[in-house]
Amino acid sequence: MQLLAPVVLGQTATFGMTYPGTAAGSPYAFLWCMPPFAGTQTLTVPGFTVQGLLRVLPASSVASYTGVLGGSGSVAHSLVVPSHPSFLGVAWDLQSVDLSLSASLVSLADNDLSLVVSGSPPATMNMVPIAPGAFLMGSQVTPLDVQPYFNQAVSQPVHAVTISRAFWMGKYEVTQAQYQAVMSANPSRFQGPAYPNAGNRPVERVTWFEAVAYCTAITAQEEAAGRLPSGYVYRLPTEAEWEYCSRAGTTSEFSYGSSLVCGQDNFNFSYHSGVNCGIGQTQIVGSFAPNPWGLHDMHGNVWEWCLDGWDGSANYPAASVSDPYEPASANGDRVIRGGSWFNNSFYGRSAYRFQYSPSITFGGIGFRIVLGPVVP
Repeated sequence: MQLLAPVVLGQTATFGMTYPGTAAGSPYAFLWCMPPFAGTQTLTVPGFTVQGLLRVLPASSVASYTGVLGGSGSVAHSLVVPSHPSFLGVAWDLQSVDLSLSASLVSLADNDLSLVVSGSPPATMNMVPIAPGAFLMGSQVTPLDVQPYFNQAVSQPVHAVTISRAFWMGKYEVTQAQYQAVMSANPSRFQGPAYPNAGNRPVERVTWFEAVAYCTAITAQEEAAGRLPSGYVYRLPTEAEWEYCSRAGTTSEFSYGSSLVCGQDNFNFSYHSGVNCGIGQTQIVGSFAPNPWGLHDMHGNVWEWCLDGWDGSANYPAASVSDPYEPASANGDRVIRGGSWFNNSFYGRSAYRFQYSPSITFGGIGFRIVLGPVVP
């Protein structure tokens, strides 16, 4: 069982399961249990072998979303959650079961979903809902190391990536004021009277570890407020999620098109127009037009930490992948994306990849957060 879209007031939750091809043709059902059942128990069906444990309480469960498994290997269903506040906090468990008459076998899913209706992220957090989808990750620009793009081997080959679960992405990079309010500190270089409206500039000079600590604190805060969807946390975006959002449905080198010129974001020099754009510092978040999905500063201002470690390989895999994520060793390099005020235009490409030590601090590195499914 897997939650594909969160259970949030007034929104559509989606859940599903995968199954082996040999199960095609078997009838199935999703079992609901309300209130949730914390334990497990055995199930006996006369004349059948039961595979797995029952994770819902029979006395309070009902079968819903019944059907016959097809040949795709997965099935999903959606539930519209009423927007009435009386549904906030409603909790239940969900488990799937399928029946093979030919093999006299009842198969129970090896996990269940413990679901609680939550609220949406507060408006003050400026989170943008991002739907699941697929995109082509990487850049096919050739040859490498030639202006204006200066493409990399590590951004090739272009390959299909599926983002299977809905999430929210921060509309802006985390600001100095937001970071100060949560962490009681502001490590930024560009603060103080010399930098007007510094609180609304992105926080920078944060290590990867400090960015993760901020996400952990926000998760605890929102969970205590009853606004944290089941199975979701505040965290850094994976590298694939970041590029998916930077592209925002586009296939060009930038979400703006094939070029990046002064006035489209905060960066140093445009190889496309031959003009020096640099102002030598960060700017207030949201100072430039958003990309098609309403996200600002995806091509400059500050580099943004991603959740992934740097895999050190020469290039991407050629095969299609779903929800890719590269775990990191304790002190291994982490991925950064998006370029900064300090860099030239080619660093801001949607596909451009770079890495740094997770302990490094630099006035050109900040982060933005996502509210997304827990990453293994």
